[in-house]
Amino acid sequence: MKRIIENWLRKYRLHILIWALFILYESVVIGLVSGKFGHPLTYAVHYTTIFILFYTHAGLFLPWSLKDKRAAFWRLPLILAFEIAVYIVISYWIDKALMAAHIVAYQKGFRLSYLYNLKMLYRAIYFLGFATGYYFLMTYIKEKKKTNELEKQRLKDIIYRQKSEQELTKAQNAFLKAQINPHLLFNTLDFIYHNIDATSPVAADAVIKLSEMMRFAIDSDKMGDFICFGEEIDQVENLLYLNQMRKNYELAFRLYYEEEARELYLIPLVLLTLVENIFKHGSLDQPGNEASVSIYTENGVFHIETDNLGDHQWPKPGSRTGLINIEKRLRYAYGNEAKLDYYTDEAHHFKLHLAIPMELLKAHDGPAVSLKDNGTESLPGYADPS
Repeated sequence: MKRIIENWLRKYRLHILIWALFILYESVVIGLVSGKFGHPLTYAVHYTTIFILFYTHAGLFLPWSLKDKRAAFWRLPLILAFEIAVYIVISYWIDKALMAAHIVAYQKGFRLSYLYNLKMLYRAIYFLGFATGYYFLMTYIKEKKKTNELEKQRLKDIIYRQKSEQELTKAQNAFLKAQINPHLLFNTLDFIYHNIDATSPVAADAVIKLSEMMRFAIDSDKMGDFICFGEEIDQVENLLYLNQMRKNYELAFRLYYEEEARELYLIPLVLLTLVENIFKHGSLDQPGNEASVSIYTENGVFHIETDNLGDHQWPKPGSRTGLINIEKRLRYAYGNEAKLDYYTDEAHHFKLHLAIPMELLKAHDGPAVSLKDNGTESLPGYADPS
């Protein structure tokens, strides 16, 4: 309760100050002119009536009168007459009650005379005028504030649009840099393959796997928003194969997937990014800490789960870029129905769970073009003379 009162006083402190100064000024002037000062209760009840008149006119009756411009010509005079009449009658009965209580001097024959009504009419118009000015001032301030907010929002939109255009330009430049003559890359890999195939079949096989992965990464964005998930699983197996070769097949890694999952169509590079993160940030050479990736469907929901021992505390600050990008892409493609959760447990195992309702995946089932159907060839034998 105390806090409510403090908030109220803080909110209306300017009102209280202005009214206090006005009442002090008016009571002193009237007292000096008439040669006598009234009883404090007299001031209290009459100014309470004025407060009610002021704020009901500014906050209730005047807005109602002006709400409909076509009806304002009759509403405004009617409400003014009503307010003045009510104020005069209430003031009269207040004075009668004060006389009866002997708080003010009794006046014989006191009634709603012409002079009394004229004096109260002047007071009513006086404060109604102030209330009207207050209403228009508050309306102007509100409109000004609204205009400023709209202008701020417009500037924010302009800044956001400029930033978006800058980010788009950066992305386009990055894409162009990444696409600098991919034919050179694949022709070079083809040259390497044919020169080492006879002497080092293992290295030649690695070139094939690397070529397939590079082709997938470069061409996946050209196939639309969704690709056959089985093709990405193939590239994950290539990635696993290459890393196992580098580590002499000593990495503790298990990839499990249901065959049904291969037929689904998803946005590309989600699974590949998650597995790359495991190789980049995980500890895969610790006995008894096998990394695992499980892909399955259950109760109408598609699931991807990963579990690996993290390199100390992973993901570290600044290393979440890939996960953040996946979250944004999932939200854009599937809305809030796609759930991506990840955390590091007490044993320093990083665990991730992605869940997407199957109905969302089936909505995109089949429209995307397979990379294999796009005329893409993989090594061996790939050569592009262009």
